[in-house]
Amino acid sequence: MDEQALHDLLGAWRVHNRITLLLIAAVPLKGFTAVPAGSKGRTVAEQLDHMNRIRLGWLAYHRTGRRVTAKEVRLTALTRASLKRAFTASGKEVERFFGEHASGSSRLRAFRNNPVRFAGYLIAHESHHRGSIMLALKQNGLRLPEPVALKGLWQSWMWDGQ
Repeated sequence: MDEQALHDLLGAWRVHNRITLLLIAAVPLKGFTAVPAGSKGRTVAEQLDHMNRIRLGWLAYHRTGRRVTAKEVRLTALTRASLKRAFTASGKEVERFFGEHASGSSRLRAFRNNPVRFAGYLIAHESHHRGSIMLALKQNGLRLPEPVALKGLWQSWMWDGQ
């Protein structure tokens, strides 16, 4: 991967991670326990924890070849502060891994050794859960303000938060 391609990949990843951090900051406190109507699924906080665990699990697998269990990477407290710290740290770890891959010091053990495919997977997986989170909030009467929901979560891709 050349320098420009790495720069572009990291730029897209950073936009994606900022969107998730914005969502974490905007969720009303009682929203962290919301579940989509009629669902036995995860709460908003549990979905965020799952997203972070998937990031960490793939990074561990790519770096060591060892699959980690959910218990090894699960957050002990699902608070706004712990989730923000976790996504900030794991976001930087993903960036670091992409840099390692570009320099040849790390290899992807899946995704055809293609970092763009891996980034696409992470972004698609996490975007799916962000949609579920938005649905859970909406169905529980906790809709996010339009500047966050529209400008922050969608227009960030087009205008990078401008």
